Amino acid sequence: MLSKMLYYGFSKKSYLSVKSHCNETNIRHAEIAMTLFLAVMIVAYTMSIFNVIPYAQRNLYLTFAGISAIPVILIFVFRKRIVRFNRILMYAVMLILLGLSIAFNKEEPFLISAVYPVYMFIGGAAFIDNMLNSVIFTFAETFVFCYTSHYYKPPSIARYDMIYAIIFMVLTLVFHYRFQRGLIQQFLNYERTLEVQQDLEVRSSFDALSGLLVRGRFFSLADTVMRSGEREDFVALCILDLDSFKQINDRFGHQIGDKAIQIAADTIWSELGSDLSRRWEFCERAMKDKESFAGRLGGDEFVIFFRTNGTWEDVEKQLRHLLDTLNAVELGELKGIHASFGVTEIRPEDTDIDAVYARADGALYEAKTLGKNRIIKG
Repeated sequence: MLSKMLYYGFSKKSYLSVKSHCNETNIRHAEIAMTLFLAVMIVAYTMSIFNVIPYAQRNLYLTFAGISAIPVILIFVFRKRIVRFNRILMYAVMLILLGLSIAFNKEEPFLISAVYPVYMFIGGAAFIDNMLNSVIFTFAETFVFCYTSHYYKPPSIARYDMIYAIIFMVLTLVFHYRFQRGLIQQFLNYERTLEVQQDLEVRSSFDALSGLLVRGRFFSLADTVMRSGEREDFVALCILDLDSFKQINDRFGHQIGDKAIQIAADTIWSELGSDLSRRWEFCERAMKDKESFAGRLGGDEFVIFFRTNGTWEDVEKQLRHLLDTLNAVELGELKGIHASFGVTEIRPEDTDIDAVYARADGALYEAKTLGKNRIIKG
């Protein structure tokens, strides 16, 4: 129960799963708070020059304008790096606000402070740490404020400052807990929704058995690449078919046949050097980084889209290594996986993926006719 209170009613695991969102929120709120604070100090300084507000306080406004400009500049210049130090930045912002409240206690000793309770409430709503740290810091800043109020102000005024500070401290902590709990719940809902979307993207893009792109997604991606007009030195389409696959199923069973398909698919991905750690963004990354990719056409037939800055000899070397690796597979009584390859270059004038596929398919048919387990270029 105490652990859940510490993390706004959630488990530590749930809280840590959205910690990055909390850190980004702290940085964004610190930027907004300090930018507004800087603007207010500049306006106050300007108004003091024209005696709209006490002229004697102009240096105070100028000083705090300069102090508040520091975190604004740091966030603007080092935003990505400063996220790691968001907790330091968060408490620094609240200390700046506390500092102005103390300065007003000194400058206006006969006025009840209306600044500190507002700043404390804003800080409680804007920043997320954990409930224990928030309670400790809020108590500490309230104590410091009340102490300086008693130091600079008459007892009758300081008493009212203390009452208001304690009331707003309690309200701030209650509001902080409820507001941040709601915010964390939003982050958790967002993460769950994102996980569902990513899972759907993977399921719709990748074949369940082989882990290769499904036929439709492969040809969609290949067609997009061809129509983009961005071509490497050598682009090729390869169709490969496992030889005598029906006999493998009949002799060794469908489990071995499925395993052979999985091994072939893993070997293809390994040969292409593809990063599959974030599958839901693979297609986007393949387009952006000009990666090669592969798909399963169905059954024991696969297709590879090569994108390389090399030559046909480089692609042929990869295919030869792929074939040799498959031939060396030992899966129980199955000694070697044989496959036929039909490959064709995608020329600059090629714009129709179906026409390219037909050439590669013709080369595959020739490889089968010539005795299988070989690579033929069409």
